[in-house]
Amino acid sequence: MNRLLAVSRNTFRECIRERVLYNLVIFAILMILSGLFLGQLSIRQDEKILKDIGLASMDFFGTLIAVFVGVGLVGKEIERRSLYPLLAKPLSRDEFFLGRFLGLLLVLLVNLVMMAGGLFLTLAVTWRKVDPRLLLGLYTIFLGLVLTVALALFFSTLTSSTLATVCTVGLVIAGRSADVVRHMKDVLPWAPGWLAQFLYYLLPNFHDLDFKDAIAYGDPLPSAQLLRVTAYVAVYTLVLLGAGLNAFRTREFY
Repeated sequence: MNRLLAVSRNTFRECIRERVLYNLVIFAILMILSGLFLGQLSIRQDEKILKDIGLASMDFFGTLIAVFVGVGLVGKEIERRSLYPLLAKPLSRDEFFLGRFLGLLLVLLVNLVMMAGGLFLTLAVTWRKVDPRLLLGLYTIFLGLVLTVALALFFSTLTSSTLATVCTVGLVIAGRSADVVRHMKDVLPWAPGWLAQFLYYLLPNFHDLDFKDAIAYGDPLPSAQLLRVTAYVAVYTLVLLGAGLNAFRTREFY
């Protein structure tokens, strides 16, 4: 456990050194400026638009970090051969893999907290209501980022960093269109029904994790639905981590 936490801390420090968090300053400035401009819009819509833009920006920046940093945490270590001296120490492959995963999640959590601070500050300085329901939006966005990191690490153990990035981005995009995949037969009548159902349940369903519009427009969020998506992400992530660990354990390094 101590070695696992050490790898997590080291991963966090590495990400900070790579200046990953600089996007937070840009985000906060843009959010404050957008809040001032949105104040000129309809009184009934400006607050909703600001919340929607804020949550969407958090999701976008977080996903970029999860994909591009997540793929490199293991893949680039293998390609640069800098992984070899680490594994020569009393450090197992499982501890290295899981430590990387937890370390990046901590980076993403810090990102979200700071970006949320920018959004709350924008709402406050423009005299708009600070909605505590936004915290639910942060939670569901973080769930999506957990799943994205698991995908990135899984593919990074199987192939090169470039191909792993392409595969991760492709699945994230496909998962965000899960509802389209489910009704694929309506668009492609010739496609067999079983194929649409198979792809729907196989792909990571990011679509069901998207509560941004509901939160921005004040729609109710049933606790049962939140529990369901939490359980879904937990199970899917465990499967991906298990498959990634198995691939990492058996991979030969030359």
